[in-house]
Amino acid sequence: MSASGHCSPNPREPFPVNAFHFQINQKPVILPCIAGELKDARPKPQTLGRMATFVGRQYKVIIGGATPNHHMTKVTRIAYNSADWYRPTGDARNYETPGTYNHEHGFGHEDWLFRDQWQIDGWRYAFIEGVNKSHRRLVKARETIDLTLFTIEPDKRRRYVASIRALECLTDEQAADALKLFKKLGWFSTMLDEIQAIGGNAAALGNNRWAKHILNVRFRLENLARFAPGTFASQGDPIRGFPRYMLYNLPEAAPLPGRPKRRAQREDSSLQPFSRGGTAPTVCTPEHARMQAQLFTELQSEFPGARIVREEDFVDISVHNGKELLLYEIKSDLQPRAVIREALGQILEYAFYRDRKQDYPIRLVIVGRCAPEAADQQYLEHLRNSFSLPVEYRTVSL
Repeated sequence: MSASGHCSPNPREPFPVNAFHFQINQKPVILPCIAGELKDARPKPQTLGRMATFVGRQYKVIIGGATPNHHMTKVTRIAYNSADWYRPTGDARNYETPGTYNHEHGFGHEDWLFRDQWQIDGWRYAFIEGVNKSHRRLVKARETIDLTLFTIEPDKRRRYVASIRALECLTDEQAADALKLFKKLGWFSTMLDEIQAIGGNAAALGNNRWAKHILNVRFRLENLARFAPGTFASQGDPIRGFPRYMLYNLPEAAPLPGRPKRRAQREDSSLQPFSRGGTAPTVCTPEHARMQAQLFTELQSEFPGARIVREEDFVDISVHNGKELLLYEIKSDLQPRAVIREALGQILEYAFYRDRKQDYPIRLVIVGRCAPEAADQQYLEHLRNSFSLPVEYRTVSL
């Protein structure tokens, strides 16, 4: 089997752009070309995924459209930090109520919330106090949150800080695994040093007597957007009546002041390699590692005698059973919609970039933690029927 193609005008197809023609398993496939994506009749890496995403937008099936996946919009307060939540500053002792954790120990777990170079395969693991009271319910429901953050300035004005889309609450197991990785990468030691540098009580960090978890949420860094400095709540804004560190519902009739923007990473960003092959060192999340191990075990039972390998040519798992080749791409997001969006471009590239030829029919399997809902299945069915993409979805629960 081969995948090859060219970009040319195709007035017979219902796309307002040129079309990229190629074959998968001897079946013709047509995907729209995005302006500037194709040069010399050959797609760049991940171009096929972006074109498939465009198809989803055109048909308003999932990508860019409505989805019934469980999702909530909330707002919560975070403790004031004069260093933009990059490190502890000692502000807690000056502005928090006596007797609270932050006041007593001189720091809060939120003080590293936007330490964006501490990311693991694109995920930021952090702590948000306002999630704690609803934590158990959110974990049980396997729901993500679109969360808006605000803080109370020293002059008592409430300032909008950021918005995080698809925030995930960590289970106890996830929190423990993430902390182990923080320690392995040296980040936990840095946290202790920074607490001591401002005269805080470093012994409180990780002490169950004071707080159950150091990390309780995670989010993709690309889903973080910041409000412009000086974005304060105006008269009548509902957050002026939200004093506590908890999740609040933001009334639909109360639009946010301005549009938050994604912030560039700090220039000192660095990552250390961890158990993942590739063209460059990449940190692998604990969730991904668990899913890969569990899926590998399942596939060994399903395909006895087959060649099953991990991380060959950057594919999470490949299975060759003598009749077909199966490629599995794992994404640990809770929402199947996000899993499909993140995985589709990669798995298409792994299978077909640079005219890769296969001697057997190929199947592309996207793997997520939660079962797909009707809209997710409809989108995949659309890709299979309309574009002959041999793509399917598999669930590996944690």
